[in-house]
Amino acid sequence: MSTPGPTPHPFTARPVPGPYVRARADEQGRLQLKQSPPPGRGLRGFLARHFSMFPSRRACLDEKGTFFWQQIDGQTTLGEIEARLREHYRLEQRQSMDAVVLFTKMLMRRGLIALQLPDQAQSNPPKT
Repeated sequence: MSTPGPTPHPFTARPVPGPYVRARADEQGRLQLKQSPPPGRGLRGFLARHFSMFPSRRACLDEKGTFFWQQIDGQTTLGEIEARLREHYRLEQRQSMDAVVLFTKMLMRRGLIALQLPDQAQSNPPKT
């Protein structure tokens, strides 16, 4: 029986966009995220096209949320995003850490992002 290694700090994780997520800027430059899985074929495709049986997920981001999303590239860690957010908006560290946690939780709950832990990022590089 092997013992697990030390738990990595959450801010070493790398956020990656979820599948089928699109970002669109509104009139004020803030992003609206939408995840719409492709309808596919057969009964599932018919139901998705005609009855919206598989609804899309959405999120409207404020200015800081838009900045957060724009940092997500599959390489940048949550810690690096937190530092950029703190510097860009001149926040206290506690404020920027809270904002990163809040944005991460909200986007993960909606399936719009996933997190790669450091060992996952090396074994599963993001697809471009």
